[in-house]
Amino acid sequence: MLLDLCRAASCFLLYEFHLALENKGERVRKPIIIIGAGLAGLAAAYKLKEKAEVFEASDAVGGVARTYKCKGFSYDLGPHVLYFRNERIRRWVERILGSKWEKQVRRARIAINGERVDYPIQEGFLQSEKLTRRFLDDLLKAPQTRKGNFKEMAANLYGSALAEDFFMPYNDKLWCHPLDEMDKEWAQRFLPSFPRDDLKRLAKGETLPRGPNAYFFYPEKSGIGTLSQALWEELSNRIHLSTKVTSINTEEGWVETNSGTRHHYSYLISTIPLPEILRASVDLPESDRNRAKELRSVGMVFVHLSLAHPLSDDSHWVYFSDPEICFHRISIPRNYSDGMTPPDRGSIVAEVSFPSDKNPDIQTIVEKVKMDTVKSGMVGGLEDIISHDAQVLRHAYVFPTMKGEKAREELRWILKHRDILLAGRYGVWEYANMERALEQGIKAAEALC
Repeated sequence: MLLDLCRAASCFLLYEFHLALENKGERVRKPIIIIGAGLAGLAAAYKLKEKAEVFEASDAVGGVARTYKCKGFSYDLGPHVLYFRNERIRRWVERILGSKWEKQVRRARIAINGERVDYPIQEGFLQSEKLTRRFLDDLLKAPQTRKGNFKEMAANLYGSALAEDFFMPYNDKLWCHPLDEMDKEWAQRFLPSFPRDDLKRLAKGETLPRGPNAYFFYPEKSGIGTLSQALWEELSNRIHLSTKVTSINTEEGWVETNSGTRHHYSYLISTIPLPEILRASVDLPESDRNRAKELRSVGMVFVHLSLAHPLSDDSHWVYFSDPEICFHRISIPRNYSDGMTPPDRGSIVAEVSFPSDKNPDIQTIVEKVKMDTVKSGMVGGLEDIISHDAQVLRHAYVFPTMKGEKAREELRWILKHRDILLAGRYGVWEYANMERALEQGIKAAEALC
């Protein structure tokens, strides 16, 4: 009897082994499907080459890092520039773009209390006698601790005056969410420490060494979309535009698109917003799909204004903390590249936040932006504005609340065990720059190679 049991067990194990080989072979024959042709999705596809198929819902590649064109003007969705900390990614981008990009010294400014100073504010305010009187003594007396919620932490680090005049109103306007509900570790990223010794050196007129973000890289002749277009040229036969994934069955391994066609996959890489992949996964438990409500983000309306005359302002971008001004930041495309604006014209891009669960009134926002660009002094008069364009992002910036951060980590684990890898700022659901998106796309692909 023992011999019979052993034979039966051996037959079962042999059957399982052959079944595993068959399943492995079946997986190899199916493509890896990548959802989203933003930078993370394109980087993953570039690494996987013929093993991957990319489905992109819109009619162009690049995601939020694409360049829009409007009546002879070009613009990005806010300041999209490349900062490099990873030498491997820098070399990879350089190989793709060749000599089409250049290194620039960042010119970021802050408009506050009627003054214009360099970013960051905790250094820049010393350029203004008025702001120095307002902030310096208060900042020097600050305990420089990281205790409490966002407001308390800002006051502890920079003094109550600087917290009240800049950090609170600016972040209120940007995030459209109670700041005391933000994850504390996340808040620390937006409230960097600033040694008093550095402040004293600046007050004496000394110059501090430039940090790694003092320089950035940007395409030489056109917008940031140059990078995604270069990748598109290598991968166009693997990328399906205007193809939205409407449902996913992780058990059976297929996605269905807006055409009604089903495509089977071996593995899935998702770079679209995490709440969207949850809603599309029809076989996920309802309790898991409902956790999308715990993931928070802020929406953004990007308003491009074409101007009759070039601007004299040489800033790349300017932050606005004034709660009476609707936008929190303006960028000037021509200052990144001459090719963004006709020679005798000017342009700006204003960013206006809205809660991502609301629908913004685009026309009202555009008109308010026009008025506020004049009010803020960015534009001389309404007559200088010759046309406008607007783009809306439902999920522009991800931010973790204390509850949402726990949900994010648990959902990533659940999806990974269903053969779905996440990449990119929206797929992973984190606040991240372009280098990070490229890095995540490449790493996701390497995990499946």
